[in-house]
Amino acid sequence: MFLGLTALTVMSLAAPSSDLAALKTQMDALCAGFKGKIGYSVRMVHEPGEISLLGEQRFPTASTIKTVLLLEAINQVEEGKLKWTDTKEIPPTAERTSNMASMWSYYLKDGIKIDLDGWCNLMITYSDNTATKMVGMWVGNQPVRDRMVGFGLERTAFLSYSPADGTWFKRWNRSYGMGMTTPNEMSQLWLRIARREATKTQAGAERLLKILGRQYWDDWAGASAPPEVRVFNKTGAISRSRSETAYILGKRPYVLSIYTDDQKDQRWTADNEGDVLLGKLCNLVWNTLNPGQKYVRPEGWEKFGPTGGGIE
Repeated sequence: MFLGLTALTVMSLAAPSSDLAALKTQMDALCAGFKGKIGYSVRMVHEPGEISLLGEQRFPTASTIKTVLLLEAINQVEEGKLKWTDTKEIPPTAERTSNMASMWSYYLKDGIKIDLDGWCNLMITYSDNTATKMVGMWVGNQPVRDRMVGFGLERTAFLSYSPADGTWFKRWNRSYGMGMTTPNEMSQLWLRIARREATKTQAGAERLLKILGRQYWDDWAGASAPPEVRVFNKTGAISRSRSETAYILGKRPYVLSIYTDDQKDQRWTADNEGDVLLGKLCNLVWNTLNPGQKYVRPEGWEKFGPTGGGIE
């Protein structure tokens, strides 16, 4: 199933097309004025070429690492270590992450059991952090790490909810939070997902894509292309950082990853500098690579942005 790393490397090192080169110039110009650190990676799925900025530097992943957890869960089901119907009881309210971070599962009754399918969908679709805690503890930090290293992604790791003896996870957790990666490594992972090479079976690859295609937080990559275009993505946000990872299935499919860190603007508002810049970058990539299908958000789109449910 897997395309060898050598073949992937050869494709990634191919010279970018002229539109990719022009795109890099435009993206770098937008990034130059950002008050903080920003890196990105854009790769074509079915043609050679890639561009990046700070592509090899580590960034905090925030919730984009949840894609890696979903991938690990599906692989463990394929390997017979788990069943999609296995259940785990929701932790007591006092042990759940905050109501804002967990959105929906925080309010479930004590004693309720949810299966792996349900936890994974909550974790990805709504980015529910209690669901993330459950899946993370279920699949384990070290198996996630081992699989990423096996993919050649040595700087990508899930760092939360580690066991008591997981000292190296805790050390990195202090620096990066929930997870760490580089723009190039995350786009490399999404390239595997897009090519259906991240799982052992076609069934696993399709389930992975179907879940990633139901993203509630869709105001960056999800809003960068016309609604008839399929977008598979996972966003992330913490005070110091914003991040977007995606596979956009247009006429010229591509994957992208964008990460910020050390943002000066740490407001939780729609006009946060990182939020605005990620939206501009995602739309620029789409319009540059698809000049015959250029897209501009319709007037009044701000009224319908995802709110997180308005939980108070």
